[in-house]
Amino acid sequence: MSEASLPPPQTEPASQDAKYWLLRATKVVVVFIYVVVLVNLVLLVLGFFLQLLGASTDAEFTRWVYRNVERVMEPFRGMFPSQAVSDQSVLDVSLLFAMVVYAILGIALNALVAWLTEKLVTLRRRQEALRRNSRVPVAAVAPVAAPPGPQPGPAAPGRGYS
Repeated sequence: MSEASLPPPQTEPASQDAKYWLLRATKVVVVFIYVVVLVNLVLLVLGFFLQLLGASTDAEFTRWVYRNVERVMEPFRGMFPSQAVSDQSVLDVSLLFAMVVYAILGIALNALVAWLTEKLVTLRRRQEALRRNSRVPVAAVAPVAAPPGPQPGPAAPGRGYS
């Protein structure tokens, strides 16, 4: 066979599989973080509107949202002063700023998930192409030359095998 008809050199399949599983594990971790960020963003939005509309803290749901917002807001607490809109409603600009930061983080994580998914699909397609190319059809294989030495000749008439 000439060099032009040789199949392209294949990368080591074990290395490709390890890369694939590492990318999958990374994607799982990133998706988990992405979901946590989205849940926190939803809590921030709920907390912002509950404070803005002056929701009563007698309701269990309102207390639950405020407790969770306190935890999520820890890095942003006190950045900006809160403005009282009425006797019960409050405009918390720090909460609004936290929503913007979490939204930007969510967008960045979404882009990272999309990029990792693209890498996984590309790697999987490459692996499938290598597997397909490694199965060479029998007709494409060059005939093997006979080894040197005495060759069996045709059977003599009348001496056939039974």
